Amino acid sequence: MNHAFPPFPDASADEQAEYWLALRESPFYDSEQEKLWQAWLAASRENLEAWQQTQRFFRRVETLNPAHLSRIERRVQKASGTAAAKAGRGLWAWPIAACLMLALCLGWAFNAGYFADFRTGTGELRKIQLSDGSTVILNTASSLSVAFSERQRVIHLHGGEAYFKVAADAARPFEVLSSGGRVRALGTAFDIKQWQGNLAVTVYEHSVRVAFSGGETLERLAEGQRVVSAGGKTGVPEAVNLKQAAAWQERRLVFKEKPLQQVIDDLNRYRPGKILIADSALAGHLVTGVFDANEPEAALSVIEKTLSVSETRLTDALVVLRRNQL
Repeated sequence: MNHAFPPFPDASADEQAEYWLALRESPFYDSEQEKLWQAWLAASRENLEAWQQTQRFFRRVETLNPAHLSRIERRVQKASGTAAAKAGRGLWAWPIAACLMLALCLGWAFNAGYFADFRTGTGELRKIQLSDGSTVILNTASSLSVAFSERQRVIHLHGGEAYFKVAADAARPFEVLSSGGRVRALGTAFDIKQWQGNLAVTVYEHSVRVAFSGGETLERLAEGQRVVSAGGKTGVPEAVNLKQAAAWQERRLVFKEKPLQQVIDDLNRYRPGKILIADSALAGHLVTGVFDANEPEAALSVIEKTLSVSETRLTDALVVLRRNQL
């Protein structure tokens, strides 16, 4: 399906870079868009430099103090209002505002279920009964579409995470497609997590076949194993604690010696807005704990107190974490 979203701007390299930055954080970003982005990046040195400059700009927010953040908030609100009022003259005349407005537009389409058959909002959990008797548990901020025919059963996981309990049907293979790859059920129960082009597959019963978008294929991922493809690199299958892996289905977030960055990435899926870590050493700090997925703010508070971390808030939409100075 060719989903509608704001067209690629016929504008400067800087404005095109901002378009890609917003699109890459949206649920519309898939392997096809990745190829287009890579082609744009390789097309000219100007594009590459614009992309690097745009990334540097958005990383700088992690070093801003409260006064700076408040000033930026006021300027973005003003710029966004001006851009909306003068949209007829060209939205892309306001690069930062345009980038933010594009992200909001894409986010609205996703949250409204524009293309997905089933979706969940931030913090929501949903159980789905499919027409073939299979069941799906859809995790927070996730969406999928169903395409069943007489010969096959195909699920398109647009983004997020889902647990599948597959009904037996030898005549119709059951496959889940995502931007990270294709998973075929060789048994009954498995979990797929898809985020920012990365893919994690966990098998609870029997096995699955995984064909990654990068070209690698794992013919058999066995029960009790997980494989992760992240940053363009595919790991090896590893044993996993299935009870811990399934904790999200009971609204629990369980971490055992995981980098704080990974913990925050998960919390970001359960609350609106974005939490950033401004200290790379802090981001790598290992965390062990069990948190209530219904109370992400309480989890954040525990982390701040336990690790002696302070926060700067630009409303609840942006929280920047830093280690307290001694």
